[in-house]
Amino acid sequence: THELAIHKRWKFGKRSEQLTSEQASLLDEAIDADLEASETELEALLPSSKSEAKSKPKRQALPPQLPRTDIHHEPDAETCTCGCALKRIGEDISEKLDYC
Repeated sequence: THELAIHKRWKFGKRSEQLTSEQASLLDEAIDADLEASETELEALLPSSKSEAKSKPKRQALPPQLPRTDIHHEPDAETCTCGCALKRIGEDISEKLDYC
């Protein structure tokens, strides 16, 4: 079995799979062509994704004759634990139709 292992290593070993300089240049050309093709595909995809994000459909506003209730969610304290005043980061305004 030791002789068989040596024979397999000789036949299928690393030296039988070495690339010649011609094969390496062909491989380099193929890689360069693939890189160029993938870059052009990426450039074609990027502008379309930006335009799709801008065209989101919006809901129609609720009719003005419907009654509205304002609900404000304020924090319990307006100062931080260190004594500094809290700053308003942002706000969300939403309308919800209440089904009776």
